[in-house]
Amino acid sequence: MLAHKPAIGVLVVVLLTACESSQTVRDEDSQYYSVPLGSTFALNTGITIQPDNTSVYLQFGNIETVGNIDFYKPHCKFELYTISEQARQVEPDTFTVTRIVDQREDVSLEWPRYAALAMGGYDGPVHLTYSTTMYLDSKMQPDVFRMTCKRWDWPATGEYLSINEMRQALGDYFTLTLAE
Repeated sequence: MLAHKPAIGVLVVVLLTACESSQTVRDEDSQYYSVPLGSTFALNTGITIQPDNTSVYLQFGNIETVGNIDFYKPHCKFELYTISEQARQVEPDTFTVTRIVDQREDVSLEWPRYAALAMGGYDGPVHLTYSTTMYLDSKMQPDVFRMTCKRWDWPATGEYLSINEMRQALGDYFTLTLAE
């Protein structure tokens, strides 16, 4: 039994070094580098949330109406918890990321077909929404809810947004600072 102890010790060391995190992706242009928990979004200028809305959309560094968003390009949605009949101002502040959810959702682009001529093949969604939702916390503005950055893409080759794509969508309105 004592003869096996060195072999077991070597095996444990090999297995533990195989789990080393030196392979972690830290390329801000990669879809595989996620925003770490504890990262912050600093709102650099006040944003007005229009009456009967809870959110604003940002794309190419501009605030846009949902009708002007190109859903195939990177865009972000900044949301509050509650809706109001009055316009509301979100003041410059720093929001901490407390939870992150990556998900893919179907995008419906046409009415369902009940009968069609086809030779078989793929019957899944034409596009998927690749989204990263970051839940935010602010002590000064507790109504701030979350930031969701996303785009529509092909099911087989689609990608989540990289950190730099998120920054491009947000422009000068928000500064994303990654936690260590």
